[in-house]
Amino acid sequence: MQKSGEVLFRVLCVSISTVLLVMSLLYGVRLTARNQEAAAAKAAVETLREENEILRVRCASRWSLPEIERYAREELGMQQLSAEQIVKTDFAG
Repeated sequence: MQKSGEVLFRVLCVSISTVLLVMSLLYGVRLTARNQEAAAAKAAVETLREENEILRVRCASRWSLPEIERYAREELGMQQLSAEQIVKTDFAG
C-alpha cells in the first residue's frame, strides 16, 4: 500500500511538472510573438518618421515665402498693404 501511494505521488509530481513545463513553453512562444510584433511596429514607426521628414523637406521647399507671396498675388488676387493700411494695436493695456 505504501509503495502504490509513493508511485501515485511520483506520477502526480511528474504530471504537474509536465503541465508547468508546457505552460511555460506556451507563454515563451507568446512572448516571442509579441516581441516580434513590437520589433515590426518599431521598424514601421522608424520608416514613417523617415517618410515624414522627407515630406517636411518637400513641403518646406515647395512653400517658400516668395512662392506664397506669388501665389497670393497671382492666384488669389491679393495686394501688398501700404503703410497707411497697417493698424497697430496694443493689447497689453
